[in-house]
Amino acid sequence: MLLRCRFSVGGFDVDVDVSLHSQVTALFGPSGSGKTSLLDAIAGLRDVSWGEIEVGGRILFSSAQRVNLSPQERSVGYVPQEAALFPHLSVRKNILFGFNRRRKVNRDAGTDPAHVAELLELSHLLDRPVAHLSGGESQRVALARAILSRPQLLLLDEPLASLDIGLKERIIPYLRRVRDEFSIPMIYVSHNPTEVLSLADWMVMLKKGKVVTQGFPRDLLTSERVLSGLDENQLENIFEVKLIESDPKGGTSRVGLPSGQELVIPHTPSLHTPFFQIGIRGDEILIATARPEGISAANVLRGVIADIETEGGQSILRVQTGETFYVRLTYSAVERLRLTPEREVFLVIKARSCLAL
Repeated sequence: MLLRCRFSVGGFDVDVDVSLHSQVTALFGPSGSGKTSLLDAIAGLRDVSWGEIEVGGRILFSSAQRVNLSPQERSVGYVPQEAALFPHLSVRKNILFGFNRRRKVNRDAGTDPAHVAELLELSHLLDRPVAHLSGGESQRVALARAILSRPQLLLLDEPLASLDIGLKERIIPYLRRVRDEFSIPMIYVSHNPTEVLSLADWMVMLKKGKVVTQGFPRDLLTSERVLSGLDENQLENIFEVKLIESDPKGGTSRVGLPSGQELVIPHTPSLHTPFFQIGIRGDEILIATARPEGISAANVLRGVIADIETEGGQSILRVQTGETFYVRLTYSAVERLRLTPEREVFLVIKARSCLAL
């Protein structure tokens, strides 16, 4: 499926021409790069002043041809950051809203509502008012409603952004089920590299409304070119690890890095393989100039600073420990600790900062 979008919205120009040849295409980039504007325009939720939006050879908007399909005519499912459910309806009526409207047009509505409810573990909630749902339950209802509208394209705009870490970890398996069960191309917007690696098989990097690069998530998210363009909450260290030992009672697992070093990470019962990846945000890593003692953090790695890049009061340190770690600090911290290339340092990493992908 080809996606061609060239348009202007609110004085902001977007020019995207990509092939959605994968199940899940992640749309990634710094704040203000046009990710949400693109999804809103595709869904018909934002006024576009000029240009053209074409999905799979079907023109959704064209100022030249005077085409502007309504959101209902676009066959696009949309799951926003906030679930945006109908507060006066039950869970059942919310998820059937798109399905019933679709069935009026096509008697063979295809997807079975009972199956979708079961897949997303909503069957026991069907008669509950949506006002009594948790954040994670609300997002699953929004996802079910979008699926049952039988879209040709499913848009997910940071659907986990408003959830805490625990809820995110519980919702991601449901998104995987949707990915594996339904043959609906998906565009997934996220600021979180961990989510992208968990769900997407292709990634498009946007900056100022333009495609900067695209490729496999594992390749791009370890590329220095991509890392240098990320917001501070996006910087990620990604490693292949091997499970050494699990301690369910203690809530931790011990894993080995390719260099032979070991890390303690949270116990993850859903993992069914000894080999997997972990992600560690660069701003979750502390740096000490001497080996710390008597601390709660489970991981302390000795390393040497390879180089330091500073821009706008923020510094990115590349530290070699046997692996390459990217650490983000304020420039004032770099100055205060007198950090320079070739200096020995110790990386302090909490177990909870190491997320299994």
